[in-house]
Amino acid sequence: MYNVSSSFIYRASAHNAAWRRKFTLGTSDYSNHVMGWPAVSRSWDSISPTSVTINLSNNDRTFNFFLTDGTKLHASAAVQMGLIQDNYVVDGYVVDGYVLQSDVVSGDYIDVIAGTIDSLQFANNQCAATVIDKFKTLTTKIVGDTTSPASYTGSSYLVHDLAWYVCTSHGGLSALTSTSNPDIDYASFSSWTSVFSADNVRMKAQFTGQQPSDILKRIAAMTQSAIWIESNRVKFVRFTVAGESSLTFDDSITIDGSQVMDERSLVNKFYVGAAYDTTSRTYGITVNDSNSSSISRYGLKEKTSNEALIWYVDSGSALNLAQRMVLTGKEIFPRLQINTPLTGIHLTIGDTLTISDTHLQSSDNYRVMSETLDMENGKKSFTVDQTQFLSGFTLDVSALDSSEVLT
Repeated sequence: MYNVSSSFIYRASAHNAAWRRKFTLGTSDYSNHVMGWPAVSRSWDSISPTSVTINLSNNDRTFNFFLTDGTKLHASAAVQMGLIQDNYVVDGYVVDGYVLQSDVVSGDYIDVIAGTIDSLQFANNQCAATVIDKFKTLTTKIVGDTTSPASYTGSSYLVHDLAWYVCTSHGGLSALTSTSNPDIDYASFSSWTSVFSADNVRMKAQFTGQQPSDILKRIAAMTQSAIWIESNRVKFVRFTVAGESSLTFDDSITIDGSQVMDERSLVNKFYVGAAYDTTSRTYGITVNDSNSSSISRYGLKEKTSNEALIWYVDSGSALNLAQRMVLTGKEIFPRLQINTPLTGIHLTIGDTLTISDTHLQSSDNYRVMSETLDMENGKKSFTVDQTQFLSGFTLDVSALDSSEVLT
């Protein structure tokens, strides 16, 4: 959940909430120059920097100062959305019952994106400004090269140690080991480390020119973790039992939605290669886990993980992933996509919400796996499912005496 006040959440639930949008460069507000507001998307398995393009009116040559000095692209830029404070009344226009504002008044805001200008295009008295967040650094650096690889093979590394080195030593993010870290959500990182420390899950790696963002994505896939950017910091989570629902979306709130059941998501037998040899390019160990009940109902659905840049060092570490993949993949879970007003703007990846919708024939809890904020039309959409929810169990899913444990 985004860091907002209880007052913000309460006021956001009002059908006539006075929403505001802001675009700033440095300390200057240029919201009244914006000709169209962007839609911003984030997903649980994407560590790529977020970028948006905003079309600005340049009739008065306001933004021509960029043309004389390219270093001004490094100036801070921010796109925000929030609520006008209660004591302000400002004329605006209505979209789906919500008042949208673009003029400058005080209020509470969510940072939709904060970073720098990545590019500018001037044409027809307009300026198209592309804003990219500060995690651009994760895509502008490389780790090692084919001549001199960055080798982490001298010893085995706990998963979180490897991720930390990639973020800080190679990605240029802050290495501050406290909740004051401006780049890494250290509270979530600390919780994430406890998962792999408890199970002593260890890896080795050798990088030959990959970007830090690509390596982090591989680590996420190798551990079935969620690594994404939230509130201008990198967040690390391996989902376990979900918490209480933060909000209920029923027929009176939800604009529309869709539901997908996809058998391609099934996996009831999973293989993981370990002890990779960089010279022979072979694995010394292969482990697997399976679920006989799922195989009996759906047939054998096999998948494998053979990663040559990052690999597990022993069978115990590799089995940790195999068991996890089967535990979360042995059933076909519905995946829902819902479009909503801004009532749930504060909800984000990992949060639990309840969908009670007669059209979708759903009345259950789901975890948010991706989100899109449409600033122009004042809407927010969520992709939710139960593959990473696991708040309960179904008696015919597993044998009652099985040893399956979500870690």
